[in-house]
Amino acid sequence: MNKFFPLLLTAAFAATVWIPPALAQLQTKIVATGLSRPLFATSPNGDSRLFIVEQGGLIKILENGAVRSTPFLDLSGSVNTDGERGLLGMAFDPNFATNRRFYVDYIDKTTLNTVVATYQASAAQPNIADAASGQTVITIAQPAGLNNHKAGWIGFRPGEAANLYIGTGDGGSRDDPQNRAQNLSENLGKMLRVDVSTDRLPNDAAQYGYAIPAGNLPGGNPEIYAYGLRNPYRDSFDRETGTFYIADVGQDNREEINIGTAGANYGWRKFEGTRLNFPDDPSLAHHTLPIFEYDHNGGGASITGGYVYRGSAIDGLDGTYFFADFINDKVMSFHFTGAPITNADVTDRTAELLSPNGISGGISSFGEDAAGNLYLVSINGQVGMITAIPEPEGWAMMLAGMALVSLRVRRFAKCKTQRKSSGRARVA
Repeated sequence: MNKFFPLLLTAAFAATVWIPPALAQLQTKIVATGLSRPLFATSPNGDSRLFIVEQGGLIKILENGAVRSTPFLDLSGSVNTDGERGLLGMAFDPNFATNRRFYVDYIDKTTLNTVVATYQASAAQPNIADAASGQTVITIAQPAGLNNHKAGWIGFRPGEAANLYIGTGDGGSRDDPQNRAQNLSENLGKMLRVDVSTDRLPNDAAQYGYAIPAGNLPGGNPEIYAYGLRNPYRDSFDRETGTFYIADVGQDNREEINIGTAGANYGWRKFEGTRLNFPDDPSLAHHTLPIFEYDHNGGGASITGGYVYRGSAIDGLDGTYFFADFINDKVMSFHFTGAPITNADVTDRTAELLSPNGISGGISSFGEDAAGNLYLVSINGQVGMITAIPEPEGWAMMLAGMALVSLRVRRFAKCKTQRKSSGRARVA
């Protein structure tokens, strides 16, 4: 081979091959439609299925690109759906693959209280939950006549397989009239944490029970991990670092994102984010500040918390936290490294992820599957996966470059053959 051939090949590639940008262009790939007011999506560890929670009480399975016709669990007969009530949350036990256990959070149709219950998937039919296995873990009393601020998220922090976290709203109305979020004798307006690793009442078919893990807030109800929340609507753990993101819905002025820590007081009702909301309340001088807040001047008025992306399919996105606003249909993201986030740190993803051909809006939740893929859940009946799309111009450049390299290689080979033939003729 001619000694200049490798240089020719390298130069051709260097001049023509497209180098992708650090941050990929995103899109939403619709994976499920025709759902009835979906509010959440999640997966067990190591499982390819996606479980979709509907407000009316059904949990459905998306498997191999289709929603199964038979629901995984039907709680419609037990759930009240008025206002912000309903089947609101679901979490799989970290050891679900062996113990088949999962947890749900809903508003009971009869008592109108919050119920966190545990069930097991059927041993014989893994796509069906054993309805007879249901046991109550904890019941949280809700104030009469109020149908909003019911929160409903539940989840496990990575590395804490025993402890279930439970987000509760202040119970409803304006300005938390009973100041429940600051009352440590109430479990409303809180982040609770309970140990569900063992059935504490093994002889009670209806009650599962729980223990209290070390490190909860001392001096009040033992279940309280943190307090001072208005309506923590969709929280999450960074699956890599364990960082706890709590998105708290504001009242008239501020939406906020907090980092969850044991014993923290996030300030409601006296504070709405960093804004003084209830100056007549003398009980609180300081509170744990949010890492990010935004006002309602841009039309946003109801934050929907999301997840930190830790998947492997989208280059340049690792460590990015996604969130949305239910009112103005915006989807946004930032990368939190420890310092408070400013508006300049936030990327507006709306144009990429919401479109006539994608999710239509009404983001009621985000979801995360076992592989770390993120999903948008729309109350309008859709679920879509956040994916990357190649830059059209970049792909065209790359294909053109490859074609040019191929052409130059063929020409070089032809010239080399002709020179050899000419040499043989002279020798002859």
